[in-house]
Amino acid sequence: MAGQTKEINWKTVDLYNKPLPETIKSSKGNVAVATKTIIVENIKVFYREAIPPEGVSVSGQSVLLLHGRAFSSETWEKLETLNVLAALGHRVVAVDLPGYGNTKEKFIGNRADFMVSLFDALSLKDAHPVLVSPSMSGEYSVVFLKDHSNMISGYVPVAPVATNSLSHSELQKVVVPTLIVYGSEDNTGLAEASLQNLQVLPNSREIKIEGAGHPAYLNQPAVFHKLLHNFLQLLK
Repeated sequence: MAGQTKEINWKTVDLYNKPLPETIKSSKGNVAVATKTIIVENIKVFYREAIPPEGVSVSGQSVLLLHGRAFSSETWEKLETLNVLAALGHRVVAVDLPGYGNTKEKFIGNRADFMVSLFDALSLKDAHPVLVSPSMSGEYSVVFLKDHSNMISGYVPVAPVATNSLSHSELQKVVVPTLIVYGSEDNTGLAEASLQNLQVLPNSREIKIEGAGHPAYLNQPAVFHKLLHNFLQLLK
């Protein structure tokens, strides 16, 4: 994987090139989404998980979905993101972060350490998943990048908060392929702020989703799924 991704010019790569396979329409309906809990940093964390259904080739790639303040792992199930990605052959995990959804207890501590423990509890340390991080979840993902970006194969920030928690010089050292997503109608200010900070990531590609607001994936799920599909294909 490393050799291939080094040859890609991430600043200009086409992420709309490949449409979702037609087989997705039928195979996503065969995906079973399981609900589970694990203990992370002494907190009972709720999550949803989907794996490729019978008859679908396993890609060997994993995706970890975080969420924004007004959302939870349930959002990804309702949007069929769990089903679509599993039908494409990936293991997909969507968590309820501390204090949200079905993870009732709040976390007070180092959030990068929480992420490392989460990866360990979900058996994702060796899987090097793609990390999808909208809005509020940037409080966890951005600080995680500083010392632990080697634990992921790709990063998909969707107008996250806390992008100024790392300096530009620190961000420039993060070489993980990054798909920066934001909506054309995002009026929170987070699209501009996150773009200004994250565009210094050396292997990043910026994509504006037209007609989408702050939760761009929510307004244009089909476009978002296509972008993820193409991004994951390039990381194989």
